[in-house]
Amino acid sequence: MELGNTNSKKEKETNKLNLINKKFKEKKPDSKWVQVKVNYWIPEIGDKIEGKLIKIIQNKNQMIYVIETRENKKIKIWGKTYLNELMDEININDYIRITYNGLKKTKNNREMKKYKVERRINE
Repeated sequence: MELGNTNSKKEKETNKLNLINKKFKEKKPDSKWVQVKVNYWIPEIGDKIEGKLIKIIQNKNQMIYVIETRENKKIKIWGKTYLNELMDEININDYIRITYNGLKKTKNNREMKKYKVERRINE
């Protein structure tokens, strides 16, 4: 009698597991999928980006600045020498605007990316 009860319990558990697995395998017709992408700012001359600086990441020898825009998008900006110097004056949670101004030749004949960084001041 106990063997019958044991088999019955095992059968019930197996049936429950089968139902759960079946639900996971079923494809719901109303499911929508959106590809996840990393948003890096790749500017052209004159392009601007503004938002709140929410994070600074040091990636090996390079900085990555994460800005949250008004649209709640998180955009990553690769630090460059000149940009890093300007960003030293910016704090987390500051609302900033960065403008890309193109390339400039340095004294040693290399090209350097030029930026303008502004911080919003609430008066």
